Amino acid sequence: MAHGIAYDPLHDVVIGTEPLAGSIVFFRGGSQGNVAPLRVIQGPHTEIHYPFQPAVDVKHNELWVADVVSHGLLVFPLTGNGDIPPLRVIRGNRTQMTGASGVAVDTDHDLVIASGSTHGAPAIFTFDRRASGNVPPKTVISGPTTGIVSGWHVQYYRGKIYAIASNHYLGASYDQGGFEPRPKCDGPLLAFTGPLGFVGVWKETDNGDVPPQAIIMGPASELLHPDGLAIDPGHNELFASDSVRNGVFGYLVPDFFTVAGPAR
Repeated sequence: MAHGIAYDPLHDVVIGTEPLAGSIVFFRGGSQGNVAPLRVIQGPHTEIHYPFQPAVDVKHNELWVADVVSHGLLVFPLTGNGDIPPLRVIRGNRTQMTGASGVAVDTDHDLVIASGSTHGAPAIFTFDRRASGNVPPKTVISGPTTGIVSGWHVQYYRGKIYAIASNHYLGASYDQGGFEPRPKCDGPLLAFTGPLGFVGVWKETDNGDVPPQAIIMGPASELLHPDGLAIDPGHNELFASDSVRNGVFGYLVPDFFTVAGPAR
């Protein structure tokens, strides 16, 4: 049950997260079919519990992983393998971050972007890329004006943060032990529908309760519960996967990739 994938162009490797197994798996770029991974990062020393989005930093030869259960960002060598400890971990009460589900890296300004929650509200954070431990964020985008009910994957490009707002909740039919149906369960899945999910764009320097400067949402977009996100600025395209629609949607959005503001 992969909850995120990334591509390492330096080594031609596809990287996937496996929350149920608490692992990161690596496959050759040309792999097809039922093939064994090249490498696997898994085990108690990794501190991985429930990994969601991975992010590749080729410039520093690092792999970032957002972990929902451990409420943190973990950094590994891009060529790591086995039960290895992370190089760095951003986690703790001073980070203000819980339920980390998305991560992206701005290598030009040594920043890492993360999505998760702060004090029970969905949020987008930025931290110093070189930081480790229980450190405060540089910025926090959160509040009712953002429109985010539940954040998932994030991406970064030239001063802009691209983020998934998954505003459609799904509840499992059974309890966490998997033995007893939930009360009033009359089907294989209980859906709790709130506002439609969307893809939003913020400036990397935004801080506080800030609305997105650009957005993809509504019936014409066909998005209900978007979760995965990929961008292709070279072709002015953005891709979002949707776990309710069971599909991947591509959008031609040249205005989304204009420079966010003056260089720092």
